Amino acid sequence: MRRAMKRDLELLEVILSKVEQQPQGAPFITNKDFPNRDPALVAAHIQLLCDKHYIMAAQNGDDKWSISRITFDGYDYLELLRESTLT
Repeated sequence: MRRAMKRDLELLEVILSKVEQQPQGAPFITNKDFPNRDPALVAAHIQLLCDKHYIMAAQNGDDKWSISRITFDGYDYLELLRESTLT
């Protein structure tokens, strides 16, 4: 039985920050780059970021994603998340 997924803003920020830190032209980031997190949960949050066009990513299986880059809107959302954690 699958458990219910709740949106985790901290995880969204972690994913976006990791993509932001990647050097230009670096290999893709995958959900396996988050070893202390449930892969299905990471995959679901990557899907949420794709749905909003905050990242460019491709699905390579049920819970497998490759993230190529963050978008302009993604940078704006990351900034908003960071500001909300400061207050």
